[in-house]
Amino acid sequence: MCPLPASSSRFKSYRLPAFTLALLLLVGTGAASIVGVENLRSSNAWIEHTYRVLNRIEVVDQLIRSSEASGRAYRLTGHPDFRRKYLDVVPGVEREVAALVALTADNPVQAPRARHLETLVQTHMAELQRLHDIQEMFDMEAARKATDATRSLTQWRRIEAVSAQMRAEENRLLAEREARGHQATLGLTVLVVLGTLLSGGLMVWLMWNVTRENRRAQSLEREARDAFHEMALTMARADRLSEQRHRLSRYSGLLQSCETRDEIVQLTATTLTGLIPNVSGQCYLLRASQNFYESIATFGDATISSADLLLSNQCWALRRGQPHHLPAGSGGMPCDHLDPGTSLDTTSSLCLPLVAQGTAIGLLHISTPADEAPDDGDREIVNQIAEQLGLAIANLQLRETLRTQSLRDPLTGLFNRRYLEENLARELQRCERRRLPLSVLMLDVDHFKRFNDTHGHAAGDALLAQVGRLIQAKVRSEDIACRYGGEEFTVVMPELDARGACERAEQIRAAIEVATVLHLRQTLGPVTVSIGIATYPADGMTPEVLQQLADAMLYRAKAEGRNRVLHASYRD
Repeated sequence: MCPLPASSSRFKSYRLPAFTLALLLLVGTGAASIVGVENLRSSNAWIEHTYRVLNRIEVVDQLIRSSEASGRAYRLTGHPDFRRKYLDVVPGVEREVAALVALTADNPVQAPRARHLETLVQTHMAELQRLHDIQEMFDMEAARKATDATRSLTQWRRIEAVSAQMRAEENRLLAEREARGHQATLGLTVLVVLGTLLSGGLMVWLMWNVTRENRRAQSLEREARDAFHEMALTMARADRLSEQRHRLSRYSGLLQSCETRDEIVQLTATTLTGLIPNVSGQCYLLRASQNFYESIATFGDATISSADLLLSNQCWALRRGQPHHLPAGSGGMPCDHLDPGTSLDTTSSLCLPLVAQGTAIGLLHISTPADEAPDDGDREIVNQIAEQLGLAIANLQLRETLRTQSLRDPLTGLFNRRYLEENLARELQRCERRRLPLSVLMLDVDHFKRFNDTHGHAAGDALLAQVGRLIQAKVRSEDIACRYGGEEFTVVMPELDARGACERAEQIRAAIEVATVLHLRQTLGPVTVSIGIATYPADGMTPEVLQQLADAMLYRAKAEGRNRVLHASYRD
């Protein structure tokens, strides 16, 4: 074996000091690394604390806004859902404010602000509770009168000011703590690099370990920021969904109070334009012929036009019985009722069938620009609106049918006796207040029993229907023409004196006298009528007296030879 070079023995005496120095450097570097890592963890903990404080401030603001919005909605509508939401949110406000005070208790700057914010919030919530208690004790009108908008706005501005101060302080602390963390990271990296250069391979591993820990800390910091951003987006989406639910709930409540089709359509259009920006569209109803759908209303500035009349096979939604969505630029199958000259690359279209009890009664078509097309959540809300719209229109049509059947005589189309009894007293009171006359006409078909026995009941019904049409044609729009019973009719003529009533009655009598009835290819008639008249106030002051006197004059006209008009107190 060859001996070692002399030089190796020359450096041998330096090995132990070099190893000792390397060991000391390793220990020192390790100790410094441990201290640095702990500082980083502490810094990250404070950063996380700052984020929790900022998040708590945002939660408090959101809860206050929600409680104020729910309270205001309950004062405006009285809907129990808003009252329940308000009562659910109030405890959360107090709890979150208390949590914010606890989080900032160790900060001499933020702690007084948090306590001040707690006082302002308690004052504001007490005001909201006061209005709620007034509404519970009295009614919505009392609560609205008790509302002091200026004071409420002032309280809210103070709350916002304190919240803004606390956010600004926390953001300052956040920046300061992040800067301190970055400085500590930089110093630790320099120390590890120097230790690595002096201690060799062992320090390389230590540096890698510390660097990996540092990178993990930075990754956690980035993940925390991303999580905060995602949380903010989630809260925004939740707020939007909550607002949509509130609008849908308000729409459902108001829909139950709509009495006309125009009100239903206007409410629907207003709700849709509030939910989706720049939305436009049309509402169609199935005509009685069951052959086509007719546009009954449009809303918004149309981004794509649709035909006013369409057949069921011209719309994919009506064909399939489910919504048909055509996103902008999707290249899908457009409906035939859409304008083919409009580019679908920049417009989103949605057709929704209006269904009631499994039958399509209409169609709702909406369109929006491509950059504001409804997302999945919006489409779900619109689907619910379409469902409620279809049921509301069907219920309104049913109510109108039932109301017509309850107030109209099915044979003559005139009002029935029930309608007469309900409205004669009201019209008489109105004329009495305005010091105007009112005339009551009682009409009876002469020799109707003989006509019925001769030609049959079907011919008699045809005759009564003809008489009803002639009476309706000869009265004014404000008059009330009714079938009193059998072959007897009654006409209430508000604001018409005795002379005018006699002239109008003579026109009715003359029209019936020359009219004939075509029944089973036979021309029957003519027939005549006798008419008795009484006029308020000369002949009576109550509906009963006027009717009795007009009826007496009717029988007197029959006794004097029929086919004539007699007034209780007026003579030409």
